[in-house]
Amino acid sequence: MQGERTRCCSLALTVLLLLSGSIAARAQDATTSPPLPPPGRLVDVGGWRLHLNCAGEARTSQPTVILEAGAGDFSVDWGLVQPGVAPFARVCSYDRAGSGWSELGPRPRTMHQIV
Repeated sequence: MQGERTRCCSLALTVLLLLSGSIAARAQDATTSPPLPPPGRLVDVGGWRLHLNCAGEARTSQPTVILEAGAGDFSVDWGLVQPGVAPFARVCSYDRAGSGWSELGPRPRTMHQIV
């Protein structure tokens, strides 16, 4: 009896957690704005806007470094690296379409567009 009750409570808790995650995911759709303002600026790239965050001075004698986050990450992941590069180069990080502060971009979403 005790073991059955424990399993039932565990199952109910699992279902509750899955439902709450699903509800949270639906709450953040294309019309939902991020909870914080972007650290950079939104740049129009042909009908939608990408978040671009640049630091350091742009000089002709120095390179511009582009920091690209992995497929599931976004520009904030470079938050510790970007200030270290900025003293000697212009350095920019950005959010891919549909992640971070960037807008979704064109539809349908294809692997060619995402990459």
